[in-house]
Amino acid sequence: MTISKSTSLAVMALAVYFITGCSSKEDRDKYDHYYGSGSKSREETALVKLANDRKNQPETPAAAPAAAATPAAPGDSAKAGDSAAAPAAAAPAVAAAPKRKPVPADVSALLNKHACFACHQAYDKVIGPAYSEVAKKKYSADEIVALVHSPKPEHWPGYPPMAPLPHVPKADIVVIANWINSL
Repeated sequence: MTISKSTSLAVMALAVYFITGCSSKEDRDKYDHYYGSGSKSREETALVKLANDRKNQPETPAAAPAAAATPAAPGDSAKAGDSAAAPAAAAPAVAAAPKRKPVPADVSALLNKHACFACHQAYDKVIGPAYSEVAKKKYSADEIVALVHSPKPEHWPGYPPMAPLPHVPKADIVVIANWINSL
């Protein structure tokens, strides 16, 4: 009796081994690239690129608004209309900078708990898209829940596919989704 049980288990083990071993080399390479050793090099490259992008961002001219706010000396030939034009010219430079809201503590706790910050940041691309980019897609909270539980890589071409996270509770995702939609 025990021989028949062990034989059936051995046959099942061989079948599982055969089925999992038959995946193509291309599939194994893709998996390794996104989730295995290739992910480390891709992550390091993304972090280096992010650091370089931050270094290469132009500085916002902080001296221009201060210079515009100083009153003209009595001997200057500036007209009254010119002093009003200077602050108006400085306003578009300040408005061009994106407004970055801080991540609320409760949302940050959930993002850390479920390791979302490993691939996503609020305003910066790391491995996955920034949450501000996700907000531009105008997904509803229910759509975001569905995409976290069963991601669709075709929604984000150029990014590695996200692993499905069915273990994340819907209530937690709804809190995160409402914050994303507020960005």
